[in-house]
Amino acid sequence: MKKDKIVLLGIISEIEQELQHLKELQLELDLIKDKKDKVFRRAKGSILHDFYNLCERIFKKIAIEINEGYNETPTWHKSLLYKMTIPLGEIRPPVISEELAAELDEYLAFRHLFRSIYGFELRSDRIDRLAERFGVVRKRFFEEIEKFLDYLKKEYKSL
Repeated sequence: MKKDKIVLLGIISEIEQELQHLKELQLELDLIKDKKDKVFRRAKGSILHDFYNLCERIFKKIAIEINEGYNETPTWHKSLLYKMTIPLGEIRPPVISEELAAELDEYLAFRHLFRSIYGFELRSDRIDRLAERFGVVRKRFFEEIEKFLDYLKKEYKSL
């Protein structure tokens, strides 16, 4: 990958900042994880929504700055997610694994639902299942993005 040092440093810094936000989301969810009433269901939904937004911000940054763009088709959200699993020759390795993409796809679907319904329509079973798995998925996402950051940092040092 041949990128300008300043551009690469910007990508690295923005991804690192998003990973700090990821820690905040975990702390917030930990505070309300076991709460069951409507208000906490809405709060959990908001945190899960924010989680996928954070993931997608990272993916968009990579797509724009490294892949040189993405197509905003009606299915671009899912397409972007799965394109992050594909290595692009000498441009970049996969950003995340296919297994993690499959996990994140559930959070993407939830985010779409969250944006499309009233909060009182949220179902506890789905939110509780996603909230229960959040710690594991968040940790895996963090680890895989850290691995990708290591790749970016090596590229930065080689310029």
